[in-house]
Amino acid sequence: MRAHYAVGFVNSEGADNQKDANRKDSIRGAFNSPLKPFVLATTSIGQEGLDFHNYCRRIMHWNLPGNPIDLEQREGRINRFKCLAIRQNVAEKYGTIHFYDDIWKEMFEAAESEKASSQSDLVPYWCFGKDQSVKIERIVPMYPMSKDEITYERLIKILSLYRLTLGQARQEELLEYLFHEYKNPEKLKKLFIDLSPFSKEGYAGSRPLDTIQREEKASQQRESVSLRSMMV
Repeated sequence: MRAHYAVGFVNSEGADNQKDANRKDSIRGAFNSPLKPFVLATTSIGQEGLDFHNYCRRIMHWNLPGNPIDLEQREGRINRFKCLAIRQNVAEKYGTIHFYDDIWKEMFEAAESEKASSQSDLVPYWCFGKDQSVKIERIVPMYPMSKDEITYERLIKILSLYRLTLGQARQEELLEYLFHEYKNPEKLKKLFIDLSPFSKEGYAGSRPLDTIQREEKASQQRESVSLRSMMV
């Protein structure tokens, strides 16, 4: 008996292009609903440009990709705007509010109204800050002492730097790696650069604006003195 508990999202051999496209659209629509199928197995054709985030927050990598960009693309299918994990966090915290028309819209408005001024604009629609109890789950089955352990460790290290380069919000893995490898975490904190928008007037990140201006002026004066010395 076919229950369709799990389906495969793959290219159908022998089927014409239109029929194959219709089948994929049907599977994607069904998986993005609260009904079956509950498990979607796919190849590389499902790792880019598709949304599977409506009712899914767990992803299992049966094999590891060769580069961190492919890993990010895979997980980006379920880590998206108002994904399941985000909605579960919002419902857990604001599910008891009295609503008038659209419960989800009003819960997100309540979450946004309580957002701290220091938090990114990605909160609460893409991430939920420190109070995020429900998260995207990555499952990587590996044999002990296999080469996959080394490959996975390398991918996570590079992926963290890749996310930092793009200015994305999920920096936990990078921070965990840096604090683990760096012998003086307190000294490391002083090297951080706050690239967030101004949260208070007259301040850039955590340093006063007038301090930054004085430092820039002093630096220009030193360069000018150095240039005159070279000319003499």
